[in-house]
Amino acid sequence: MSEFLPFINFVKTFSELNDEDETLIQKYFQKETFKKNEIILNAGEICQKIYFVNKGILRTFHTNQNGSEFTRLFAKENEFCTILISFSEKVGSPANIQSLENSEVFSIKKSYFQEFISKSEKAKNIYTKILEDFQNFQIKRIEFLTSLTPQEKVATFLKENPELEKRLTDKMISTYLQITPETYSRTKNKLFL
Repeated sequence: MSEFLPFINFVKTFSELNDEDETLIQKYFQKETFKKNEIILNAGEICQKIYFVNKGILRTFHTNQNGSEFTRLFAKENEFCTILISFSEKVGSPANIQSLENSEVFSIKKSYFQEFISKSEKAKNIYTKILEDFQNFQIKRIEFLTSLTPQEKVATFLKENPELEKRLTDKMISTYLQITPETYSRTKNKLFL
């Protein structure tokens, strides 16, 4: 029970859980650890799991034909990470998942997740939260990428993610903002003057 406590406490912030729900979480979720820079899922593979980050940072990214990386998402502590279209539709993933720090996650396989949902009404609340968070993130992300200048992107990122800025390299952040590392570094330095 104790190792799942952080996850159970997080779920309790948006859904009541009874003892049976907590037992099911322990039955269906497993603890996994990943090393810094480890690739957890390669693009083209079917994403079979949903990850809840207990410690560390995961990112989803793809590489374009020119070899440039595009970071789609950073998932830090108390956030979920998966490639939703691959997980739900059983199709090859358009993106990779990578651990950016030594990370500890609680994961659940798709087959177990379906069983979990069939046995627990509260499990549906977990999935609803994942879907809502994903949808809200995608809407904000499109607006962010298409309507802000490079300077506004940097300022917004630093304001909204002060803890991530300390944990990530300039290059990693620039792939998320879709600007060059030089532009990111120059803009960040101007903001801190």
